[in-house]
Amino acid sequence: MLTISRMTRRRVAKGLLGCTAAVLLSLTAGQGAQAKDTLRFTTSLPTQAFIYSDILSVWAERVVADSQGTLDIQMFPVGTLGRDPATHLDMARDGVADIAYFIPGYTPGAMNEATILELPGSAPSATVGSVAATKMVEAGLFPGQGMEKVKILGMFSTAPTLLTTTTKVESLEDVAGLKLRGAGPTLLATIEAIGATPVGGITSPQIAESVSRGLLDGSVNEWVALTIFGVAETAKYHLDVNLGASPIMVAINKAKYDSLPEEARAAIDKHSGEAFARLWGEEFDGHIEKFRGAAMKDDERTFTTLSEEEQSKWDARLQTVVDNWIAETPNGQAIYDAFTEAVDAASQ
Repeated sequence: MLTISRMTRRRVAKGLLGCTAAVLLSLTAGQGAQAKDTLRFTTSLPTQAFIYSDILSVWAERVVADSQGTLDIQMFPVGTLGRDPATHLDMARDGVADIAYFIPGYTPGAMNEATILELPGSAPSATVGSVAATKMVEAGLFPGQGMEKVKILGMFSTAPTLLTTTTKVESLEDVAGLKLRGAGPTLLATIEAIGATPVGGITSPQIAESVSRGLLDGSVNEWVALTIFGVAETAKYHLDVNLGASPIMVAINKAKYDSLPEEARAAIDKHSGEAFARLWGEEFDGHIEKFRGAAMKDDERTFTTLSEEEQSKWDARLQTVVDNWIAETPNGQAIYDAFTEAVDAASQ
């Protein structure tokens, strides 16, 4: 008969307790180690662009930090997940990407209501325009078309554009017949309204070369684009007239968003909407001041402001663009009135 000494029994019991504790520790650790969801964020921007490094990446970091360990966001710069920016909205719609940064104008019809930002004098700054546009989204006045598969996280405006040319412009007579590049139908209509010749189909990186080759006499851009795409190096006459802005957006695949744990969705919601709009606007406006301030130190550059009399002439021409937009846009007058009120509120 096998007998076990008292000491041996104590050693066995101690060993069993140790094993039990180890198993319990392992199970507890397994329960606490929650699998993270990784969201793929596609953009057309290079990593050195301030929009990528100081806005989109900062937003992603804030969301991850507040997600209580439930989220990672993987950034895909300069089209590494999809090279054609015109496909990025569709990538989010179809779930190829989870989050997409995109320009609505690259996907015609997706957000027709947001083209109100392209109207002359639409907003005084990127911050005001972005906050006002966000209010329009929240009020259901920017529903878009075919946007049911995505949730809008950020609705943005660039800063107001100005007229940059190779010759000095002080009047409508000076601008008559000049070949000016514009992005999208609304801006091209604005160029036509002031008597210039609108030129479309030229991407931002192609503007400087087109100006230097004489294919363009100038372009309508804000200071960020003028600087980073080298336009200001080829055209040195700047007319301070607000010719509109451009809408830009960030959206997430709705099915993916709905599938996330509550902590992840709460973190995304906290940093989206107006919070995202203000992050965008304040950074964008700050860079506008930086680039414009540097340009103003260039003695070879000329800055011009319209006289009161001339401004009234321009305003009359530009109002025709606004009137046509209202007439051609479903519910146009109501959208215009609501956006005007939102701009006024955001300007306070």
